[in-house]
Amino acid sequence: MIFSSLSNKNVTVTGQRTKLPSTTKNTADTFSRNYRIVATSVKCSHKIPHIIEFFHCYTTSRNNRTYTSGSLLLRQPVSRLPANLVLDLYRPNGNRMNIFNVTIDCCSVLASRKHGLKLFDNLLKIMYDTVNVVPTCPLKAHFNYTITDFDVDEAILPAYIPKSNFRAGMYLHTKGFQSTSVLAEGRIVNAN
Repeated sequence: MIFSSLSNKNVTVTGQRTKLPSTTKNTADTFSRNYRIVATSVKCSHKIPHIIEFFHCYTTSRNNRTYTSGSLLLRQPVSRLPANLVLDLYRPNGNRMNIFNVTIDCCSVLASRKHGLKLFDNLLKIMYDTVNVVPTCPLKAHFNYTITDFDVDEAILPAYIPKSNFRAGMYLHTKGFQSTSVLAEGRIVNAN
């Protein structure tokens, strides 16, 4: 009875979102992380000058954050994009811990806008927000694909990641050989 009388009126509810009590079981996405991702370097390279005219990336730092930007200009359309994605953490003792190493078809990922691996899908969402145009296959020739201020939001990552170094790579293949790569290295540090 009360609800039916409210549905006939325009009611606006405003308020401030508050933190959930500490007894809530799923607090991973509720609170900020106690670590930060700091990219120390990013390198874009290619071995196919007959296909890629220009491929460049760089990092900038401001407001205690690291941002990655870059651009890609193709000489001819590209309709196939097989790739290998790798993420490794390096523990303080130097031992490498592989988080993922997957082979994907970038064209199908771009068409569906997701992969299925939650971390990768979250990174895709950030990429789509920072790229000048959402790429689709075939990639256009003579078009400047630009990504500006890509920054990994720690809220999309697991609640706990040990303080360590990391290396993330995307390796694209042409005719069965690695032809293009994006390699990012950095640190996971305390948020303070």
